[in-house]
Amino acid sequence: MTGSGAEKSNEVKLGRPFGSTSEETRARLLDAAAALFNAHSFGEVSLSRIAKSAGMTGAAIYNHFESKEELFAETVKDRIRKNHKIISKAAGIEGSWKDRLNNILTIIGKIQKAERGFPLITSVAQTRMVREPEKYTDIIELRREYSLIFQSIVADAINAGDLPDTVDVPIAGELLMAFTANSISTVSFYHPSHREIDKIVDAVRALLGIDR
Repeated sequence: MTGSGAEKSNEVKLGRPFGSTSEETRARLLDAAAALFNAHSFGEVSLSRIAKSAGMTGAAIYNHFESKEELFAETVKDRIRKNHKIISKAAGIEGSWKDRLNNILTIIGKIQKAERGFPLITSVAQTRMVREPEKYTDIIELRREYSLIFQSIVADAINAGDLPDTVDVPIAGELLMAFTANSISTVSFYHPSHREIDKIVDAVRALLGIDR
C-alpha cells in the first residue's frame, strides 16, 4: 500500500488500542510520559513522542490532556497517588514505629526495583512547585498527605520515648520522607542494580539505627 492509504493505515495502527477503555488509554499515556520525563529533560519530551511511545497518534493525546504541562502535572500526581497507596498500606502493620518504618523501607526498595523511582520527575516537580506554587496546588496537597505517613511514625517514636517530645512532628516527618523515599529514589538512579538497591536500603536502615 502506498500514498495516503498507507498513512491512513499507520494512523489507525497508532490510535487507541482496539478494545481499550478511555481509562486504560489514559493510564498508558501516563506510564509512557513517566518513563520519558524520567529519562529526558522536560524540554526534550514532546506530546507526539509520548503518544508514539504509548502506541497511538499525537492527536489522540489531546482527548485526555490539553498540554504537556498538564500531562506532566498529572503524571506527578499519578505517581504520588500510587506510592501513597502502597506506602500507606506498608505503614499500617501492627508493631513499633521501627517495625513500621522497616516495612516501609522494604516496600520502597521493591518500588525502586520495579520502576526506578522516577527521581528526575520528582526533581523537576519540586523546582516547579517552588517557582509557581499556584499552578501545583494539587501536587502540594498530595505531597502533604503523603508526608502524614512519616509524621505518624515520628509521633509514635516520640510516644515510645525514642525521640524527645520537643521534636516538631511535621518538620521531622518531612525530613524522614526525604531521607527515605526521596533519597533512596535519587541514589538508586546512579546505582540501579537490584543488589545495589538492597545495599542502599540497608544503608538507610543503618543510618537510622533500625534493624532489618
